[in-house]
Amino acid sequence: MTPRRRTIAINPAGCTDAHLGCPCAGDPAVHAARAEAVTAAAPDATVECPECGEASTPRPVATWGHCRACRTADSRAIQPLRW
Repeated sequence: MTPRRRTIAINPAGCTDAHLGCPCAGDPAVHAARAEAVTAAAPDATVECPECGEASTPRPVATWGHCRACRTADSRAIQPLRW
């Protein structure tokens, strides 16, 4: 019996958090340092977004480098919605 779907290609040098902006490119030391920074971000505190200056939770700033609104605006500039 042949499989109905093609297998998914896996990049062994890639990172499982690459879609979240992880810059490690497979380096475990860089990945561990970034994971510690993201985990250490307190969920109830607020920080200033370095891009727009608005108050944001620290996790998006530690993960993406800016707040959620800036991330959405950035992704819409790169890949606009198609209706």
